[in-house]
Order: sequence, then C-alpha cells, then structure tokens
Amino acid sequence: MGALSITGIKPGSTSLKLTAGKITKTVPITVLSRNLLSYGPAEGNGLTATVNTDGSLHVTGTATGQWRGLSWTFPCPVQGTVKLSGTSIAGLSFNIKCLDAKGQQLGDQMNLGNSVMAIPAGTVSLFLNVISSEATPTAKDGDLRVQLESGDTAHDWMRPDNTSLRGGYELANLYPRVTGLPKTVGAAPGITVTEPTPGTYRFKGSTTTEADSWNNLTNVVHVDAGTYTMDATDWPLGNNSWLMGIQAHISHDDGSEGANVFGPRNYGPKTLKTGTLQCNIFVNTTGEVDKTFTPRLYKID
Repeated sequence: MGALSITGIKPGSTSLKLTAGKITKTVPITVLSRNLLSYGPAEGNGLTATVNTDGSLHVTGTATGQWRGLSWTFPCPVQGTVKLSGTSIAGLSFNIKCLDAKGQQLGDQMNLGNSVMAIPAGTVSLFLNVISSEATPTAKDGDLRVQLESGDTAHDWMRPDNTSLRGGYELANLYPRVTGLPKTVGAAPGITVTEPTPGTYRFKGSTTTEADSWNNLTNVVHVDAGTYTMDATDWPLGNNSWLMGIQAHISHDDGSEGANVFGPRNYGPKTLKTGTLQCNIFVNTTGEVDKTFTPRLYKID
C-alpha cells in the first residue's frame, strides 16, 4: 500500500475521513501558514500598527526619530534556510534578527535586500522590527505584506498564523549606564549628575569654571561587528554641540588602531568592527544648567 500525501492550499482546521473495509476513521488536520512571521497591534515612537482583515500589517504615523519604531519577538519556528519576501513602505526598514537564549543577535539580520539566509545554530527567537530609516521621518500610511518561509523560493503571500502578538516599541538601547552617581562636575558649587530613571541623566546646578568633564561620566560596552548609530532623547544643546553631548571611541579586538567613531555632528550610522566602545557623556560649559537626556546606542544591521 502506497503512502498518502496531503497538501493544504490554505491555513485552517479540517478533517480527513479514511475508510478501510467496514472501518471509518476521521482524522483532524490543522493546516499551518507557510508564513512563519508573528505580529499584531502595536503603538509607540509615533507609529501605529494594526492588522487588516486579510492579515497584512497596516502602519501609520510619523516616527519620533531615525531608527525608532515597532518590534515583535517570537519563538523561532524553523531551522535551516529561509526566504524573506514581500512589499515595504518607503522610508521604513523591515528586518529580522536571530536571537540566542540570552537575547543576543546571531549572524546577520535579514531584510528584503538580503533575503535568503540560514538560521544560525542556537537561535531561540526572532526579533522583527519596523523602524524609520529617514533622518527626518515623514508621515506613513501603508500596508506591509511580508513573508518569511522555509526554503529559498518566494511563494504568494499568505497571512501568518499569529496576527495577535502585541508589539514592542524600538530597538534595544545598548548605551552602557554610567555608574557611581550622583556625581558633581565643575565647581562653586558645581553641576550634580543624577539618574532619575535607568539610563536617563539629569544635570542640575551651576559652575563658574568650565565643567570639563571628559572622563567623569564614562562606561564601556563590547560590540559585535555591524552597523550602529548613536542618538539621544532631547539633546540638551542639540546634536552638534561640544558643550554637552556624547562621544565614543572604539578599541578593536583584532589589535588594529582604534578611532573616535561618534561625536557632535557625527552621530549617524557607522560600520564598526568587533571591539570595545568607550562612551562618555561630556559637560564642558559654565553657568546654570538644568538638563535631562537619555543617550542611545542602536545596532541597526
């Protein structure tokens, strides 16, 4: 007796009735979507995502900044080679990262321009994000019909099985937190630096001499090779000021010469080699100060 092969043409539940002589057996069958993605409603960073009746993702709004947007994390459903295909919205980046059990990225990210990849060994979950790629984000109102499927060939788009997964709101902030606070920089009486919430710093006080705090508010983070960008929430004096801001220097693991990679007028995307990034918040001003900001470091590729 030969084997029985059944191919489902659309996802859903059905049953198969088998008869052999006088015996009839009904077997329940669940047909899963070939689209391995999971997503659902989300709102944050100026963008809103809703799910259309056909299961596609509708995105509206204006992102609050470059590389900010929406994200979803879900268990990795397959191993082996996968293909990413579909349509995007101009000005939005749609990509998927493979994460290990500790939430660290494995291998390169997947996007529509790098659409066939092997899921790295040790992958536990997938991190899907829709973020603005524009330096000055513009308003969006469009649909995303994107599909991740096993193999290296794209098929007609199919709604995912899970379109009710609540979304998160942005890429992980990798900027290392400053320790040893509160701390005072400058003099007479000086500017006190505190951390009112994790990763957010307040500078309050006054100084009659330049604070000159280039080495007081530092910490380091090890980065894998990839593309990174640095930003801040509510730049105290703008992102081109040398009176208050962020600067970062990388020391490469391979022993090659290090370099200053982020600083005023130069916070945009940089391709970095594996190494240790020393980040410092600098205050180099006089007079009254009452400023709060959150430095940010994102891995975008």
